[in-house]
Amino acid sequence: MKQMRLIFTPFTRTAKLQKHLCTILKMFSEAGYETTVYFTQSKGDGARYAKETAAESDLLVCCGGDGTLNEVAGGLLEVDPAVCPKLGYIPAGTCNDFASSLEIPLDAVAAAKRILKGKSTPLDIGSFHGRQFMYVASFGAFTEASYSTPQAMKNTLGHFAYVLKGVTSIKDIKPYHAKFEVNGKTYEDDYIFASVSNSTSIAGIVKLDRALVDLSDGLFEVALVKNPKNLSGLMDIAKAVLEKNLNSEYITLLHAASVTFSSDEDIPWTLDGEFDPGAGKVEILNRHHALRFAI
Repeated sequence: MKQMRLIFTPFTRTAKLQKHLCTILKMFSEAGYETTVYFTQSKGDGARYAKETAAESDLLVCCGGDGTLNEVAGGLLEVDPAVCPKLGYIPAGTCNDFASSLEIPLDAVAAAKRILKGKSTPLDIGSFHGRQFMYVASFGAFTEASYSTPQAMKNTLGHFAYVLKGVTSIKDIKPYHAKFEVNGKTYEDDYIFASVSNSTSIAGIVKLDRALVDLSDGLFEVALVKNPKNLSGLMDIAKAVLEKNLNSEYITLLHAASVTFSSDEDIPWTLDGEFDPGAGKVEILNRHHALRFAI
Protein backbone atom coordinates (compact mmCIF):
# COMPACT_ATOMS: atom_id res chain seq x y z
CA MET A 1 0.00 0.00 0.00
CA LYS A 2 1.21 3.52 -0.80
CA GLN A 3 2.33 5.62 2.16
CA MET A 4 1.19 9.20 2.76
CA ARG A 5 2.08 11.70 5.50
CA LEU A 6 -0.45 14.44 6.29
CA ILE A 7 1.19 17.32 8.16
CA PHE A 8 -1.18 19.60 10.07
CA THR A 9 -0.17 22.79 11.83
CA PRO A 10 -2.45 23.86 14.71
CA PHE A 11 -1.16 27.43 14.70
CA THR A 12 -3.24 28.65 11.72
CA ARG A 13 -6.86 28.19 10.73
CA THR A 14 -6.44 24.40 10.41
CA ALA A 15 -8.49 23.99 13.58
CA LYS A 16 -11.55 24.81 11.48
CA LEU A 17 -10.56 22.13 9.00
CA GLN A 18 -10.23 19.30 11.48
CA LYS A 19 -13.95 18.55 11.07
CA HIS A 20 -13.12 17.51 7.50
CA LEU A 21 -10.21 15.30 8.53
CA CYS A 22 -12.14 12.02 8.51
CA THR A 23 -13.56 12.78 5.07
CA ILE A 24 -10.12 13.59 3.72
CA LEU A 25 -8.54 10.48 5.25
CA LYS A 26 -11.32 8.32 3.80
CA MET A 27 -10.66 9.79 0.34
CA PHE A 28 -6.95 8.99 0.48
CA SER A 29 -7.61 5.52 1.91
CA GLU A 30 -9.98 4.73 -0.97
CA ALA A 31 -7.25 5.88 -3.35
CA GLY A 32 -4.88 3.26 -1.91
CA TYR A 33 -2.94 5.34 0.63
CA GLU A 34 -2.11 4.33 4.19
CA THR A 35 -2.02 7.72 5.92
CA THR A 36 -0.18 8.94 8.99
CA VAL A 37 -1.36 12.27 10.44
CA TYR A 38 1.21 14.46 12.17
CA PHE A 39 0.45 17.65 14.10
CA THR A 40 3.42 20.00 14.26
CA GLN A 41 4.53 21.04 17.73
CA SER A 42 6.72 24.08 17.16
CA LYS A 43 8.43 26.20 14.52
CA GLY A 44 10.68 24.08 12.31
CA ASP A 45 8.89 20.86 13.24
CA GLY A 46 7.33 20.51 9.79
CA ALA A 47 10.72 20.63 8.09
CA ARG A 48 12.18 18.05 10.46
CA TYR A 49 9.28 15.62 10.06
CA ALA A 50 9.18 15.98 6.27
CA LYS A 51 12.90 15.28 6.02
CA GLU A 52 12.75 12.27 8.36
CA THR A 53 9.81 10.58 6.63
CA ALA A 54 10.46 11.52 2.98
CA ALA A 55 12.23 8.30 1.97
CA GLU A 56 9.38 6.12 3.22
CA SER A 57 6.56 8.26 1.76
CA ASP A 58 4.93 8.24 -1.66
CA LEU A 59 3.03 11.44 -1.00
CA LEU A 60 3.39 14.17 1.60
CA VAL A 61 0.51 16.60 2.13
CA CYS A 62 0.88 19.88 3.99
CA CYS A 63 -2.19 21.46 5.58
CA GLY A 64 -1.49 24.98 6.83
CA GLY A 65 -0.47 28.44 5.71
CA ASP A 66 2.24 29.57 3.33
CA GLY A 67 4.75 29.64 6.19
CA THR A 68 4.09 25.99 7.02
CA LEU A 69 4.39 25.04 3.37
CA ASN A 70 7.73 26.85 3.26
CA GLU A 71 8.90 24.81 6.25
CA VAL A 72 7.83 21.47 4.82
CA ALA A 73 9.34 22.24 1.43
CA GLY A 74 12.59 23.22 3.14
CA GLY A 75 12.77 19.80 4.74
CA LEU A 76 12.17 18.05 1.41
CA LEU A 77 14.85 20.12 -0.31
CA GLU A 78 17.40 18.47 1.98
CA VAL A 79 16.38 15.02 0.75
CA ASP A 80 17.91 13.12 -2.14
CA PRO A 81 15.66 13.89 -5.15
CA ALA A 82 15.62 10.18 -5.98
CA VAL A 83 13.58 9.43 -2.84
CA CYS A 84 11.72 12.73 -2.47
CA PRO A 85 7.92 12.24 -2.53
CA LYS A 86 5.36 14.40 -4.29
CA LEU A 87 4.09 17.32 -2.22
CA GLY A 88 0.41 18.20 -1.93
CA TYR A 89 -1.01 21.34 -0.35
CA ILE A 90 -4.29 21.98 1.46
CA PRO A 91 -4.23 25.75 2.12
CA ALA A 92 -5.39 26.97 5.54
CA GLY A 93 -3.59 30.27 5.99
CA THR A 94 -4.65 33.90 5.76
CA CYS A 95 -3.58 35.08 2.30
CA ASN A 96 -2.79 31.71 0.67
CA ASP A 97 -0.79 33.36 -2.11
CA PHE A 98 0.84 30.15 -3.30
CA ALA A 99 -2.51 28.38 -3.53
CA SER A 100 -3.93 31.34 -5.43
CA SER A 101 -1.15 31.11 -8.01
CA LEU A 102 -1.84 27.41 -8.57
CA GLU A 103 -5.61 27.85 -8.38
CA ILE A 104 -5.80 25.34 -5.51
CA PRO A 105 -9.29 25.41 -3.92
CA LEU A 106 -9.53 26.90 -0.43
CA ASP A 107 -12.10 24.28 0.48
CA ALA A 108 -10.18 21.46 2.20
CA VAL A 109 -12.09 18.57 0.64
CA ALA A 110 -11.87 20.11 -2.84
CA ALA A 111 -8.13 20.67 -2.35
CA ALA A 112 -7.69 17.02 -1.35
CA LYS A 113 -9.55 15.92 -4.49
CA ARG A 114 -7.25 18.15 -6.53
CA ILE A 115 -4.22 16.38 -5.03
CA LEU A 116 -5.59 12.93 -5.86
CA LYS A 117 -6.44 13.89 -9.43
CA GLY A 118 -3.36 16.03 -9.96
CA LYS A 119 -0.29 15.16 -11.97
CA SER A 120 3.24 15.16 -10.64
CA THR A 121 4.39 18.64 -11.66
CA PRO A 122 7.90 20.03 -11.10
CA LEU A 123 7.93 23.62 -9.81
CA ASP A 124 10.65 26.18 -9.20
CA ILE A 125 11.75 27.24 -5.71
CA GLY A 126 13.69 30.37 -4.75
CA SER A 127 16.92 30.61 -2.79
CA PHE A 128 17.60 33.81 -0.84
CA HIS A 129 21.09 33.98 0.67
CA GLY A 130 20.88 30.20 1.12
CA ARG A 131 17.37 30.19 2.61
CA GLN A 132 14.54 28.86 0.45
CA PHE A 133 11.27 30.57 -0.37
CA MET A 134 8.28 29.10 -2.17
CA TYR A 135 6.93 32.11 -3.99
CA VAL A 136 8.28 35.53 -2.94
CA ALA A 137 11.09 37.50 -1.37
CA SER A 138 10.17 41.16 -0.93
CA PHE A 139 10.78 44.35 1.03
CA GLY A 140 9.10 47.70 1.46
CA ALA A 141 5.50 48.90 1.43
CA PHE A 142 2.90 46.35 2.66
CA THR A 143 5.37 43.48 3.04
CA GLU A 144 6.08 44.19 6.70
CA ALA A 145 2.37 43.75 7.41
CA SER A 146 2.72 40.02 6.78
CA TYR A 147 5.02 39.45 9.75
CA SER A 148 4.13 42.41 12.00
CA THR A 149 0.38 41.71 12.10
CA PRO A 150 -0.37 39.77 15.33
CA GLN A 151 -1.41 36.15 14.75
CA ALA A 152 -4.61 36.67 16.76
CA MET A 153 -5.57 39.53 14.43
CA LYS A 154 -4.86 37.35 11.39
CA ASN A 155 -7.04 34.56 12.78
CA THR A 156 -9.90 36.94 13.58
CA LEU A 157 -9.90 39.25 10.58
CA GLY A 158 -8.22 37.06 7.95
CA HIS A 159 -7.06 38.79 4.77
CA PHE A 160 -8.58 42.10 5.94
CA ALA A 161 -5.97 42.20 8.71
CA TYR A 162 -3.20 42.46 6.13
CA VAL A 163 -5.00 45.15 4.16
CA LEU A 164 -5.75 47.14 7.32
CA LYS A 165 -2.17 46.89 8.53
CA GLY A 166 -0.89 47.89 5.09
CA VAL A 167 -3.19 50.89 4.78
CA THR A 168 -2.31 52.22 8.22
CA SER A 169 1.40 52.04 7.32
CA ILE A 170 1.14 54.06 4.09
CA LYS A 171 2.03 57.26 5.92
CA ASP A 172 5.19 55.52 7.14
CA ILE A 173 6.39 54.34 3.73
CA LYS A 174 10.15 54.53 3.71
CA PRO A 175 12.20 54.47 0.52
CA TYR A 176 15.33 52.34 0.47
CA HIS A 177 18.29 53.06 -1.77
CA ALA A 178 19.25 49.77 -3.37
CA LYS A 179 20.90 48.26 -6.40
CA PHE A 180 19.71 45.25 -8.38
CA GLU A 181 21.78 43.42 -10.97
CA VAL A 182 19.41 41.61 -13.31
CA ASN A 183 20.15 40.04 -16.70
CA GLY A 184 23.47 41.83 -17.00
CA LYS A 185 21.97 45.27 -16.25
CA THR A 186 22.10 47.39 -13.09
CA TYR A 187 19.04 49.10 -11.64
CA GLU A 188 19.82 51.56 -8.84
CA ASP A 189 17.35 53.95 -7.25
CA ASP A 190 15.24 54.72 -4.17
CA TYR A 191 12.59 52.00 -3.93
CA ILE A 192 9.47 51.76 -1.78
CA PHE A 193 8.84 48.15 -2.78
CA ALA A 194 10.69 45.32 -4.48
CA SER A 195 9.83 41.68 -4.97
CA VAL A 196 11.43 38.64 -6.53
CA SER A 197 8.57 36.23 -6.98
CA ASN A 198 7.22 33.09 -8.57
CA SER A 199 3.58 33.86 -7.92
CA THR A 200 0.59 35.80 -9.19
CA SER A 201 -0.22 37.07 -5.69
CA ILE A 202 2.00 38.83 -3.14
CA ALA A 203 0.71 39.37 0.44
CA GLY A 204 -2.78 39.05 -1.00
CA ILE A 205 -2.50 42.66 -2.19
CA VAL A 206 -0.12 42.92 -5.15
CA LYS A 207 -1.39 40.88 -8.10
CA LEU A 208 0.37 39.94 -11.33
CA ASP A 209 -1.36 38.95 -14.54
CA ARG A 210 -1.40 35.14 -14.89
CA ALA A 211 -0.17 35.52 -18.45
CA LEU A 212 3.11 36.87 -17.08
CA VAL A 213 3.82 34.09 -14.58
CA ASP A 214 4.91 30.49 -15.12
CA LEU A 215 5.86 28.68 -11.90
CA SER A 216 8.06 26.17 -13.71
CA ASP A 217 9.91 28.20 -16.37
CA GLY A 218 13.09 28.77 -14.34
CA LEU A 219 12.44 32.52 -14.14
CA PHE A 220 11.39 34.93 -11.43
CA GLU A 221 9.20 37.98 -11.90
CA VAL A 222 11.14 40.93 -10.49
CA ALA A 223 9.06 44.01 -9.60
CA LEU A 224 10.83 47.24 -8.61
CA VAL A 225 8.75 50.23 -7.49
CA LYS A 226 10.54 53.58 -7.33
CA ASN A 227 9.85 56.18 -4.67
CA PRO A 228 7.21 58.58 -6.06
CA LYS A 229 8.07 62.26 -6.00
CA ASN A 230 4.60 63.39 -4.94
CA LEU A 231 1.10 62.22 -4.01
CA SER A 232 0.14 62.02 -7.68
CA GLY A 233 2.95 59.53 -8.22
CA LEU A 234 1.80 57.42 -5.28
CA MET A 235 -1.73 57.37 -6.68
CA ASP A 236 -0.34 56.29 -10.06
CA ILE A 237 1.41 53.35 -8.39
CA ALA A 238 -1.72 52.38 -6.42
CA LYS A 239 -3.83 52.48 -9.59
CA ALA A 240 -1.32 50.33 -11.48
CA VAL A 241 -1.27 47.73 -8.69
CA LEU A 242 -5.05 47.63 -8.28
CA GLU A 243 -5.64 47.24 -12.01
CA LYS A 244 -2.78 44.72 -12.42
CA ASN A 245 -1.47 46.97 -15.17
CA LEU A 246 2.13 47.68 -14.24
CA ASN A 247 2.78 50.13 -17.07
CA SER A 248 3.93 52.99 -14.85
CA GLU A 249 7.02 55.18 -14.93
CA TYR A 250 7.58 54.16 -11.33
CA ILE A 251 7.40 50.39 -11.86
CA THR A 252 9.90 48.07 -13.54
CA LEU A 253 8.93 44.45 -14.19
CA LEU A 254 11.62 41.98 -15.27
CA HIS A 255 11.97 38.22 -15.77
CA ALA A 256 15.21 36.62 -14.58
CA ALA A 257 16.73 33.38 -13.27
CA SER A 258 18.88 35.22 -10.73
CA VAL A 259 19.10 38.60 -9.00
CA THR A 260 21.92 40.21 -7.07
CA PHE A 261 20.74 42.76 -4.52
CA SER A 262 22.95 45.19 -2.60
CA SER A 263 22.45 48.15 -0.28
CA ASP A 264 24.48 50.19 2.19
CA GLU A 265 21.72 50.04 4.81
CA ASP A 266 19.97 47.21 6.61
CA ILE A 267 16.76 46.35 4.80
CA PRO A 268 14.39 43.74 6.30
CA TRP A 269 12.85 41.31 3.81
CA THR A 270 9.99 38.86 4.01
CA LEU A 271 10.22 35.34 2.58
CA ASP A 272 6.76 33.85 2.04
CA GLY A 273 5.48 36.23 4.72
CA GLU A 274 8.21 35.38 7.26
CA PHE A 275 10.79 37.89 8.48
CA ASP A 276 14.37 37.80 7.20
CA PRO A 277 16.95 40.40 8.28
CA GLY A 278 18.54 40.48 4.81
CA ALA A 279 22.17 41.44 4.24
CA GLY A 280 24.29 44.06 2.51
CA LYS A 281 24.54 41.82 -0.55
CA VAL A 282 22.21 38.96 -1.38
CA GLU A 283 22.16 36.43 -4.21
CA ILE A 284 18.64 35.34 -5.13
CA LEU A 285 18.56 32.22 -7.29
CA ASN A 286 15.86 30.22 -9.03
CA ARG A 287 16.11 26.49 -8.24
CA HIS A 288 14.52 25.17 -11.40
CA HIS A 289 12.14 22.19 -10.93
CA ALA A 290 13.34 21.74 -7.35
CA LEU A 291 10.22 19.95 -6.05
CA ARG A 292 7.39 17.87 -7.50
CA PHE A 293 3.84 18.92 -6.60
CA ALA A 294 0.61 16.96 -6.94
CA ILE A 295 -1.50 19.58 -8.74
